[in-house]
Amino acid sequence: MSLFLFISTALIWATGAFVTTLQAGIVPIPVSVGYRMLLMAVAMLAVIFVTRTPLRVRRTDAPWLVVHAAVFFALNFICFYNATTYIPSGVATLALSTSPIFATIISFLVLKETVRPRVVLGMVIGIGGLGLIVAPDLMDLSDGATLLFGMLWALGASFGTAAGTVIGARNHNAGIPAFTANFWGALGGALIGFGLAIVGGLPITFDPSLRYVGSLLYLGIAASSFAFLMFFSLVRRIGPGRAAYIFTVVPVIALLISTMLEGVELTAIIIGGTAMILTGNVLVLKR
Repeated sequence: MSLFLFISTALIWATGAFVTTLQAGIVPIPVSVGYRMLLMAVAMLAVIFVTRTPLRVRRTDAPWLVVHAAVFFALNFICFYNATTYIPSGVATLALSTSPIFATIISFLVLKETVRPRVVLGMVIGIGGLGLIVAPDLMDLSDGATLLFGMLWALGASFGTAAGTVIGARNHNAGIPAFTANFWGALGGALIGFGLAIVGGLPITFDPSLRYVGSLLYLGIAASSFAFLMFFSLVRRIGPGRAAYIFTVVPVIALLISTMLEGVELTAIIIGGTAMILTGNVLVLKR
């Protein structure tokens, strides 16, 4: 059962990266993220109702939930959506997979956690792998700017994921149920997405096409709600440390999907850089 949960979650999240590209069109990105988070909030509310999970949280925990919603459920997704408009989803996922490195840095600076030499080595290898992938195209002035913008957006998503992971761990230690935290996070992410659109003068539109609606349902229900439920079930079965290795599998699958559907060529540099990033992640995640 644990293997099924691991593989299923990895496949859903990896395919979700490509499906994100299908959201591009007349609907502004913050609005698309708002719709996705709204779907997730509704799904989480249904789970909370069925499982009778408490919805209320302590007043002292509310600010942490707000920040969690902002960085993980809003910033993370808005940045990743923007990244896929510049670079293939598989490459964006590779950059996103550096989040364990950012999480380690945040934990060190904010929580004063000790960083072991092995972790530092993993961080250096992972960042080096990303640099290896980016460097050749940055040398080409015609394509370098597009790649740079895409990578910066993807790294913004990585930072949002990392910060959200650290805050999520804090909320878990404070006794906030995962379903409750995800409901308030998704609802907050939806409100932030719509709010940013309004402040930015972007239209709150909707695309009724099968492509947009289908991809939205997949992202909001499968890639967000179901995948999170399966991941948390996996964490309960094998522990958070071992479950975290799923983030070393997702970018590989996403990159393979990009080679088939987005024309990404698996050059020696990309393969080598990917291996370095994944090796770095393993060293950072290893307990």
